[in-house]
Amino acid sequence: MEKDDQDRIKQASAARGTGSTPPYATSLKLAALAVTLVSVATATGFLAAPFLRPQEARPAAEAAPGTQADEGTPLFRGWPKPDVALVLTGEQHGYLQPCGCTEPQKGGLARRYNFLQTLNKRGWPVVAADLGDIAQEASPQALLKFKYSMKALEHIGYTAVSIGKNEVDLDLLTALAEAVLNEAKAPRPLVANLLNKDAAADLVKSWVITAAANDGPKVGIVGITGPELAKKLQKNGQWQFGDENKVLAGAIQGMQAKNADLLLLLYQGTIDEAKAIAAKNPQINVILCLSRESEPSSRADQVGQTTIVSVGHKGRYLGVVGAYRTGKADQPFELRYELVELDPRYETPEGKDNTNPVHGLMQEYAEKVRDGNYLAKYMLNSLHPLQVTFPNAEYLGSEACKVCHKDAYNIWKNHPHSHAYETLKVRAKRPTLRQFDGECVKCHVTGFAYKTGFRSEEQSPKLLNVGCEECHGPGSLHVRDKNNVQFREALNPWKSKEGETTKKHEDRMFSLCFRCHDTDNSVHFDFPEYWYKKKTEHKNKDE
Repeated sequence: MEKDDQDRIKQASAARGTGSTPPYATSLKLAALAVTLVSVATATGFLAAPFLRPQEARPAAEAAPGTQADEGTPLFRGWPKPDVALVLTGEQHGYLQPCGCTEPQKGGLARRYNFLQTLNKRGWPVVAADLGDIAQEASPQALLKFKYSMKALEHIGYTAVSIGKNEVDLDLLTALAEAVLNEAKAPRPLVANLLNKDAAADLVKSWVITAAANDGPKVGIVGITGPELAKKLQKNGQWQFGDENKVLAGAIQGMQAKNADLLLLLYQGTIDEAKAIAAKNPQINVILCLSRESEPSSRADQVGQTTIVSVGHKGRYLGVVGAYRTGKADQPFELRYELVELDPRYETPEGKDNTNPVHGLMQEYAEKVRDGNYLAKYMLNSLHPLQVTFPNAEYLGSEACKVCHKDAYNIWKNHPHSHAYETLKVRAKRPTLRQFDGECVKCHVTGFAYKTGFRSEEQSPKLLNVGCEECHGPGSLHVRDKNNVQFREALNPWKSKEGETTKKHEDRMFSLCFRCHDTDNSVHFDFPEYWYKKKTEHKNKDE
């Protein structure tokens, strides 16, 4: 499970302990995965929405091309046209597109492209840069996702990216060779204090200067890895980092020698580290640093004349810094900042996919996943917790449960869980072919990646959809000996345990449901409503 999701579970549990309405009580109505029971597979595939943090008031988004914006305060209210608009993103963590299971979901590279088109329509000169951690933390598809993310950034018009821990863990040299080596227009990876750049085949640079359109200012962009992260990355001995302040001083001098007007630092460090480096290097105008939390603040921090921003995780938001020349030597620019939610108003209108090249890239990505048989790369035959205790337990499919549990079976059969696979194969668009993507499949079938669990539509037709065993575990031993108390107890983990408080019981159940019905994929999921309704509805007289 993503660390973001683990943090959300803890926050949800804490909120429920106060007696207040739980944060997730305002969440998701499942498009394809609504709820009779819990889904134990993890959803980390295409993308998502925020969680649990009180929202600061944010301006309404503008419409994507060809759509109408909702009523409300427009973005950039009161902003004159800037001399340059810096579009800042980072910590995408491999999320390419909203999965589409429910709305409203946020983020996605196609929406990001559409947003930049709104700035182009305004006639604003734009320079786009990314902090790094574009790559996913761990997945058989992580390298392929990084490659197609970088292709998308090229189409969107990015100038530079920095490198984060996820790219290093992916195998930095391989990642750069895949995404940058033969791509002359790809955004340049920047890490000034990486000492052994030759080990990265000189694909990593220190800084770059780009001139904004319409005689806009020259923007110098430099990448730096902060000391805390550098220490972690140096442990394997492959990559070595120099002192950030010494290196940065040299980079600033180099950019100024090339007549850079506005300096942007892509800083792979914490907000506290960013404040310290801003204090020591006041020539830097803007710093984009790592986010403490998945939900970013809409407000920028300020150290002297340096504006410091962060944009959250998974590409749900981006930041825009508008820079205005002042003509003053002691303060050459006035800066304004706006945080932008990439919500459905930036979705490409139906029938207009050919206006957005990112959609074609995402479809090509999906075809590569299918043709490369990436689904098989997830099949590690790991043991379900029940199989740890009972190694011979196997998955049989929901039809095997029907014989004795007719009432429960009928409830399931009339529920979206019983046709969850159809949503991938038939209903999923932008891109299609989700039934070949393990990051989607895991929440639409039964027993994915577990021993004897789902393998493919052809190999495991009985395990299509989210069946009984997805929540209860493999049921073969119970079918063979239905009176065995140990088997029955093992198949009913959702029941209260002796001495367990109501809150602990609910927290345990919520953590199971949340693996698929998280706020990324089930925006309207209301756990209390589900739990109190379904636990009664689902009882079977034979249990």
